[in-house]
Amino acid sequence: MQTGRAAVIGASGGIGASCMLAFTALGWETIGADIVPDGGLIALDVTDGEAMEAFAAGLGQVDAMVYAAGTVATMPIAKTDFAVWRRVMAVNLDGAAHAASAFAKAMARTGGAMVFVSSAAGLRGESNASAYSASKAGLIGMVESIAAELVPKDIRVNAVAPGNVDTPMLREVARGIAVAEGREVTEVWERLARTGAANRILTPAEVARVCASLCTDAFSGVTGTTIPVDAGYLLT
Repeated sequence: MQTGRAAVIGASGGIGASCMLAFTALGWETIGADIVPDGGLIALDVTDGEAMEAFAAGLGQVDAMVYAAGTVATMPIAKTDFAVWRRVMAVNLDGAAHAASAFAKAMARTGGAMVFVSSAAGLRGESNASAYSASKAGLIGMVESIAAELVPKDIRVNAVAPGNVDTPMLREVARGIAVAEGREVTEVWERLARTGAANRILTPAEVARVCASLCTDAFSGVTGTTIPVDAGYLLT
């Protein structure tokens, strides 16, 4: 069985933590980092490019990197708080660019694989989520560009686009929608669960297994693509 060393950025979050477990299940050595480190994770502010460079350089040989850091904002475009907008871009897009740059250097000699967690909202915009949708669409464009650039160095770059996943972030979104619409959070959560052909919310593990698998030789011929992991969300 293929093994290696994987770095997971945003390893405290629902999908990131599950990515740690998915790599471990494959027998990989896994290093995790997050803005609020716990359980042995490394402290890392993804909006700090120098900190990202130091993190990647300090790992030595690394075969895979998953960027699962992210933040969300729910607000009508006419009431956009642009400080919030810039924070969403800083974490979801700038941070991903910092990671791509740093790990392109770290993998330059031996090759490797990068996976970035985008969103179904990056493939189809969602109401009251312009900042989030824009950041995740930009991430998909970045993945396609750097994948083309890094092919000669044997570095594969892909994205996954989850639909509704049972994470603290989605529960935060549900609370925001409930407040905006004057509804109960449970009612909003049930509505989210009915979105998509499968009529259910995914588990973080379902997304994580795809992220980890994309870094293995099973996907050695795949780069520059975005794989929806959405239980049919985009089919509606």
